This record gives sequence, C-alpha cells and structure tokens, in this order.
Amino acid sequence: MRPSRNKQRPDKGLSLQAAERFRSFLHAKELRVTEVREAIVSAVMAQEGHFHVDELVRDLQRRGVLASRATVYRALPLLLEAGLIQPTVLSGKGHRYEAAFGHDHHDHLICGECNKVVEFQFEAFEMLQREVAARYGFELTSHFHELIGVCPECRARRGTHASH
Repeated sequence: MRPSRNKQRPDKGLSLQAAERFRSFLHAKELRVTEVREAIVSAVMAQEGHFHVDELVRDLQRRGVLASRATVYRALPLLLEAGLIQPTVLSGKGHRYEAAFGHDHHDHLICGECNKVVEFQFEAFEMLQREVAARYGFELTSHFHELIGVCPECRARRGTHASH
C-alpha cells in the first residue's frame, strides 16, 4: 500500500486540458460554454487536495468571478459527468470534492475525530472489487473507498488526556 498524492500544486497545462475537455463536453451536450463555467473549471483545477463547495465559492470570489453558491452547485453535476472532479469524503458532515482529471485513482483514510484525510493506493482493493463485481455480473464504472478511524495524532492526544 502506498500513499497517494496529497495537496500537490496544480499543473497549468493540465488546467488548460481540463478546460478544453469541459468545453468539448458542454458542446456535445449542447450546453453553453460561459465565462463563469470556465472560471469554475479553472478554480477547481487550482484547488490543492480536497475542498468544500464553500471554499470553491470563496476562491471564485477572490478571483473576481460573480458565481453564487447556487451557480457552483448547478455546475457540480456537469463537472462530475465530464470527469473533472469526483466526490470524496462522503461520510460525515459537508461532502468534499477533488480534481480527478489527470490524477491517479486513490482511496481515503479519514480520521473520525479531526477529519484528517490520507490518500492511498492499494492494488489488492482494486483486484478484490473487480473480482466481486465479476462474480455478480457487474461492470464497474466507479467506486469510492473511505476507511474511517482515528489518526495517530488523535490517538496520542487521547493517551495524554486519559492519564490526567
């Protein structure tokens, strides 16, 4: 099992490719390519790691883009369908998202106390889920693995508090 990317810097070329993919996706769906939609793609690709919708809205506002929370929420299904983002950290409060375009698939360990997220890749999970899907005649199109637990830092804090 190896750790995956975590908070890596956005790649400008990747951002341009994502914007082109989104334009093509919108054209194929006969939907309008707007400045706001393009700004949302740019802001998504600039995010480092996992983000909440409210963080994305604030980033757009800092960029001078007039995009309401509702506008961003309406864009999310399009970004998901185009393969630019994926939902992540589905358990708990406030779902988060991350850029998926140009990034390797990975799964998540989540601390149930401090909400720390660790990304990892584990080929055995991937092999097992393909085997289970085949056994039941399913064709997998996507999946999300979230393992919830307590991180070492929170366990250490518990230990120091328990002795007092």
